[in-house]
Amino acid sequence: MMSIKRVILIVALLTFILPGVSLAEALNFQLHASSDNIDLRVSQEFPISDNYAEAGVGLYHGDDYLISNLDFALKGEVFVPELTLGLGLKGLLGEVEIRNKDFDLRAISFLVLGEYDFGKVFFNFPMDASLSLSIAPDPLCFSDTDRYIEFSAAIYLYIVKSAAIGVVYRTFEARFDDPSGKVEESDDAVLLGFKLRF
Repeated sequence: MMSIKRVILIVALLTFILPGVSLAEALNFQLHASSDNIDLRVSQEFPISDNYAEAGVGLYHGDDYLISNLDFALKGEVFVPELTLGLGLKGLLGEVEIRNKDFDLRAISFLVLGEYDFGKVFFNFPMDASLSLSIAPDPLCFSDTDRYIEFSAAIYLYIVKSAAIGVVYRTFEARFDDPSGKVEESDDAVLLGFKLRF
């Protein structure tokens, strides 16, 4: 498996680099865990006209996989002020173990994001919900990877203005080329954690 120390070092370096950008509007830190999984993400927001861009780095760790990712998306309010949608790309790098054999995960996926802020509708009710869909078809997959699909949904309750606790459901499916034919790894998990905004 890929060295977890190497991936953590990359995440740590980007955590210190991203806040240094002068146009940055906010730094977000998220950490979620279950009995078998850890999900870490650090992202930075940048204003662009009436919308904003978000760049982030993340890490998923489970019993049979270690996946790092780097993403960039343009986001903005759509239809109503409480609804935010975004489109972007996510790069994935990692290793997945299937039947005691390691497969390299390398892909660039299309990224679709959505977030609904209940606080803008229900008298500052401190909750928001978000969805994320990431799809990498075969032409955007490299090395052993043939296809990658990921979906996540989250609900957060804000304890204070810049800190929230939440529940996240995340599932992914990765398909790989193997001499014996196509092999797949999938995982889904419910994670508990928090997010902070600086």
